[in-house]
Amino acid sequence: MDTNKNDNPDLPQALSSAEYRARLSTKLNCLIAVLEVAIGKISKSMDVPGANEERLLKIRGNLENTLAICNRANDTLERAAAGKGPQRAVRASAKNEMTARDYVELSSIEEYRKFRSMSPIQKDDIASIDFDELARRLVD
Repeated sequence: MDTNKNDNPDLPQALSSAEYRARLSTKLNCLIAVLEVAIGKISKSMDVPGANEERLLKIRGNLENTLAICNRANDTLERAAAGKGPQRAVRASAKNEMTARDYVELSSIEEYRKFRSMSPIQKDDIASIDFDELARRLVD
């Protein structure tokens, strides 16, 4: 990163600067592209005979986690550019949107995508659960 005056400003006020958002967005998009290429290369490397799949899976998982966070940051920049301001975790949960904080609790990018598209559990959902059946399914 450059070390000029706009690279380490006081956030979230700095997001009101179109110039700062544009520079951040460019850097973020470059990072996203690099991460996507790296994930693709890791996936291809897993097909090579003798590949250390456990290590490659761990690396790919870390890259996917970083990519998800970068995409979230990119969304925040886009909202700031649209005048909606940065999204805070409280506002996110109120809108039933998952945040990067929620993502780190999940095991993979696929699981994150699955849960992000689902609505939160409601009280009616809990009331309709057959706990005996659920316990049986968890044990089997």
